[in-house]
Amino acid sequence: MTDTEDAYFGTAEIRALQRSQDSQVPLLRKTPGAVIHARTFSSDNPRLLGWDTLRQRISVDGWATLRGVTDADVEEAMQELDSFNLIQHRWDFFMADAETIRATCNPLVEAPLPDGLHQVEPEAMDQHLIHQVQRFLDDQGVSPFSKDALAGRLFPAQLVVLRDRDGNIVATGFAAMTHNQFSPFEGTAWVGLIAVSPQWRGRALGTWIDAVSNLVAVERLGATATMEFVAQDNMPSRRMLETCGLRQREGRTVAMLSTSSARLTR
Repeated sequence: MTDTEDAYFGTAEIRALQRSQDSQVPLLRKTPGAVIHARTFSSDNPRLLGWDTLRQRISVDGWATLRGVTDADVEEAMQELDSFNLIQHRWDFFMADAETIRATCNPLVEAPLPDGLHQVEPEAMDQHLIHQVQRFLDDQGVSPFSKDALAGRLFPAQLVVLRDRDGNIVATGFAAMTHNQFSPFEGTAWVGLIAVSPQWRGRALGTWIDAVSNLVAVERLGATATMEFVAQDNMPSRRMLETCGLRQREGRTVAMLSTSSARLTR
């Protein structure tokens, strides 16, 4: 099997996480408190999900993520899961409704792209290109998803890709419907995997591709709102999200809990 044919990408640990998450999608879709995700086992309501379930997943994967929860939820999780000596990685939680996304992002994407750049059409997202996206994300320090997840074969999702005239990927984004019918965020799309090649940074491409990704979520995936996560000290990304109309939800946070000090994303 060639790299392009292999569904998974990255280190042995990352491939194992991708494989584990892909295999659980049917179960996650119908489990209260679970989030359908492609990187780590996730929950938006750990009490509803059950602490024993989280303990079991951490014992297998070494990771679990709490999305859109309160600080009190995270504190309770650290107490319930204290036997694992978990390390926390935290992000602030941003959201916008569909009306705000349309009003804010449509003018942003009307700005012309730099000469030589073009957006890849969805029908051109073949296995070879998706493999290139996996490698591009890995090069930018963002742990990629499996090919099936990126292609939208596991849950409603769509990649956004910018290439130059030589076919090189210069920026990516992703929108996905990851919250099930039991979630307080049902109908909200997660937008992420925003990455820009170093030589193209400083030219507002991050804002452009983030705006397109949010519009894809609303217009193509039918989301009623979008969410994104950003580190507290990542000021460029925070400004990017705010430019696209998203605002921090005070009292809500994202916590990745890990037995390792490694980070899967910035």
